[in-house]
Amino acid sequence: MNDNACKVYSDAFFSLCCEEDESGLKDRLEELTELGKIFSENPEFAKLMATPTVPLEEKLSFIGDIAKAGGVSSLTENLLCVLTEKGRMSCFGGIVKRFRELYNDKFKLAEITVTTSSPLSEEMKNNIAQKMSKVIGKTVTINERLDKTIIGGIIIDYGSRRYDGSVKARLNELSKELGSVIA
Repeated sequence: MNDNACKVYSDAFFSLCCEEDESGLKDRLEELTELGKIFSENPEFAKLMATPTVPLEEKLSFIGDIAKAGGVSSLTENLLCVLTEKGRMSCFGGIVKRFRELYNDKFKLAEITVTTSSPLSEEMKNNIAQKMSKVIGKTVTINERLDKTIIGGIIIDYGSRRYDGSVKARLNELSKELGSVIA
């Protein structure tokens, strides 16, 4: 996958969607996300689309069938056709990721991943979202992840930042401090 190609296609598609129907951006994001899930769950489709012996007309027919069956917008169907014609379907996952980033930037949204050892209550999720909104300056949505190995506490990931308040991290720090005192 070529990151630069993903960026170029995604930026162009996002701009086109803004020009054509800015109110439909959320729908385009949902379509791309769902198609991304379907494509990742069916790796044989990606192999088929990359097979040079399958005629382009047949590949485009598959795209048309997918679009019709899924009720995909003409904008998204056209993107899939262009990617197919240019042999860039392998960029699709990167395009979805970049489109989501552009969407989040436009509407001042942030997605954070919160890792805990047990599920969070709705009240805790709301508290975390409110506090992180103040820190980030954007409306926050939470992707929850469970990891029993952190023992307790919480880890918050946002972009390249990590706020680690887990018991495991604290124990590791204590172990380092004790190791330096004993050594």
